[in-house]
Amino acid sequence: MGRIAAGSLAAALAWAAWSLAPSDAIAQGVPVGTAQNAVGTLVVVRTDGIEHRLQGRGSLPLFEGDVLRTEPGSQAIVQLRPGAPVALNEKTSLKILSRWEKTAGTIRILRVSQGEVWAKAGSGPAALEIETPAAVASGRDAEIDLKVAEDGQSALTVVSGSAEFGTPFGVCAVKGGTASVGARGAACTAPQPTNAAAAVGWKQAVSQ
Repeated sequence: MGRIAAGSLAAALAWAAWSLAPSDAIAQGVPVGTAQNAVGTLVVVRTDGIEHRLQGRGSLPLFEGDVLRTEPGSQAIVQLRPGAPVALNEKTSLKILSRWEKTAGTIRILRVSQGEVWAKAGSGPAALEIETPAAVASGRDAEIDLKVAEDGQSALTVVSGSAEFGTPFGVCAVKGGTASVGARGAACTAPQPTNAAAAVGWKQAVSQ
């Protein structure tokens, strides 16, 4: 199976997973990473509804099924196992999930409902996936930024490496220095050159 064909299958499976009830996909209590720094406030909501807040530097454990939310004017950075840093821009909401595959092992999944995330994927076959209401992005050895509007429209920028970006209508191979947009009811747009460094400039404050 070719790379794009495999990506199409992965996108389709991830798209189907979006509609599953949380209890179908969550193994509660499984540690998946640590929240390390917040400029402003990072809110972490556990599966039992209990909320934790991180302000400034710290070491807040993250678990399968946690929902992370940044307030207006806030940003945060977390470290997912086994070594994938992820930054959240302001007004971002996401859920941390995982999927196990025989050939790839454990794949971390960020289900982003709105906002903007930056991530640096590891070297596994598909170490990290980011799902939105309109699209799925996956990559390895890649630095990516994904911005999700209120209507679900999703703009992927690849800073380095390459990523697959798919909707139910097709998959795009997005290389470093280019960007693509995915929307409901449409295929991803052909990747276009972009100023990737400017697109991820927002994360500098929380990464320091």
